[in-house]
Amino acid sequence: MARVLGAKSCRPRYVRFQPGRRLLVLYALDGELAHLTILTPKRTERLWERVRASPLAERVPELGGVLQRFPLDARLPGLPLAALDGELVRYKPGRRAVFRFEGTYGKLRADEAGAAHVAVASDLIAHGIRTPEPLEYRPELGMALYAEVDGARLATLRGGGLEDWMEPVAETLARLHATSVSRLREHSMEAEVADLRAAAETANALGAEAHDLAEDLAQRLTALEPLPAATIHGSFHDDQVLVADDAITLVDLDSAARGDPRLDVGHFAAYLTAAGEDAARALFLAACDAGPDVLVFEAAALLRWSSLPFRDLEPDWRATVAQRVELARQRLASSVITAS
Repeated sequence: MARVLGAKSCRPRYVRFQPGRRLLVLYALDGELAHLTILTPKRTERLWERVRASPLAERVPELGGVLQRFPLDARLPGLPLAALDGELVRYKPGRRAVFRFEGTYGKLRADEAGAAHVAVASDLIAHGIRTPEPLEYRPELGMALYAEVDGARLATLRGGGLEDWMEPVAETLARLHATSVSRLREHSMEAEVADLRAAAETANALGAEAHDLAEDLAQRLTALEPLPAATIHGSFHDDQVLVADDAITLVDLDSAARGDPRLDVGHFAAYLTAAGEDAARALFLAACDAGPDVLVFEAAALLRWSSLPFRDLEPDWRATVAQRVELARQRLASSVITAS
């Protein structure tokens, strides 16, 4: 691959794959970031027309794709300016980037949702929910700025130390669910089901049969009696929680919405299950007073994010993807047994 991309060294770091639609790979090319995008021929041509004037863009005819060297990113036009002064913390090509500045963090997104996220964060803080203080939205960059917050990511405590935080985390989540926030989008269960089917398609392409599981989950989710809509995090897991001696801070609330609170509980439990943190999971579910139906939401989250080991190019990703799909099956089966 290094030869094809004209580099002496080439190390893949991240993959995003939608069967029949898109393959995106983030590389370290000679120690510098670059990403290759392979789309359908017409879409590849449109992408090339957008970036061809840049010396950081290259056509890769052998692979039918377009290479963009950092900081060029057609979907994140503010990236070059942000990269001048900021330290890159996280980067998902074509989607978002996080930079650290002096005392602040900047979040760039490919959509224009940053302004709305700043408003939601302000509302949450006004209602007593701890989340990083939004400072401003810079539309010319598509970047929202937030104050830096002290604390360690809860996920760093995996392997010992999570259990003590499960009750406080559950209490914090309950306060979020009880908080009324204006300007939130409505979560769509139809969109949730569509995401599950797309996740099953990807899992299948990676060697883990999941079509029947996705259909079973779709039927169960749409048949469940919905709970009253609450303010939900929308992507709640242990890497979205900062813990310090005296406080818990919720971060990355970009997916906040009005929806079924069991989505958050199941999502958090799914990440603990995938990490093998069974004791912490049991304590968290008990603290949430979760009923058997939450296992359906947990199973859905396990399937929805089953491709993460492949995205992050974990050494044994094929087996880990299959394991997550199997765990989703087990949780779904347990929900039936527990309910009966």
